Amino acid sequence: MTTPVRRRCLATLVALLAGSGVSRGQLLTPNTSIVVPPVGHARAETEYSLYAADSFAGLDGHEQRFPGSLDFTLAVLRVSYSPLRNLAIGVEQPYRRSAFDEPGIEASFSSKGIPGIGFFVDWAPRGDRTHRWRPVLRFGYFRARNETDRVLTISDGANRYSAALSLDAPAGPEGSGWRGGGTFQVLYGPPLEAERRFLESRVQVEAGRPVLHVLGSELCAFGLLGYRSSTSARQEGMFLHDRTSQGAFAGLRLDWKVPARTMIPGLRLSVVKDLRPRNALSGWRTTLSLAATF
Repeated sequence: MTTPVRRRCLATLVALLAGSGVSRGQLLTPNTSIVVPPVGHARAETEYSLYAADSFAGLDGHEQRFPGSLDFTLAVLRVSYSPLRNLAIGVEQPYRRSAFDEPGIEASFSSKGIPGIGFFVDWAPRGDRTHRWRPVLRFGYFRARNETDRVLTISDGANRYSAALSLDAPAGPEGSGWRGGGTFQVLYGPPLEAERRFLESRVQVEAGRPVLHVLGSELCAFGLLGYRSSTSARQEGMFLHDRTSQGAFAGLRLDWKVPARTMIPGLRLSVVKDLRPRNALSGWRTTLSLAATF
């Protein structure tokens, strides 16, 4: 492929992907946990996620690989406080970096910064009572920063409302055996100027069991499986707003849990791969998170 042709192909890809910095379900990652801390206590959670996209899949599933590297970094800090039993209010501050690099033709684009700020309310209707499944609801609002005119942008300028349901199966009497959980989230973005309203849904299920116990702490291994669908591909590229976007994902996660009384943060590490994407990016996501209650 000649240099002029490669440059034209690159320009097409970059135009196609303009706005991709807001990809992948906004602030929810495979590691995100929805937990209401004990009344009068606060909970802090920080996540660092790297999404490396290597191709783009059209509506027919055909994937076109990028001539270089396209990476999205997301860092999120969440803090919540429980003023009432089974209820917590919180705030989340994200930071994003989007970068495309092709050394062969010396082309690179990047954008970084704070895309906005989010607020949420968590509610555990059954509290800490023992049940087969423990549901927790999260209602959130994200105030987005205005869209930038860069090739890659960290925000599309659209505010979003969200609702998420988390289900968690408590451990057995002796903390052993299989355990599972799941998360279902819906995102809604009101119409933005000439753009139609945006609706996205995401579901994730998981199952695993402890593999190591050390001094009251335990290491659990989970398998993850999920699916995401949206009415328009706003989060995949400004050029594809009028087309639906969908795809599945699967991966593994390790949870390191420590006794609550120690106040030592728990740790999560996950690796997830996109499966059968349609009108969506395809790649790998690695996420590391820490969470503690004070």
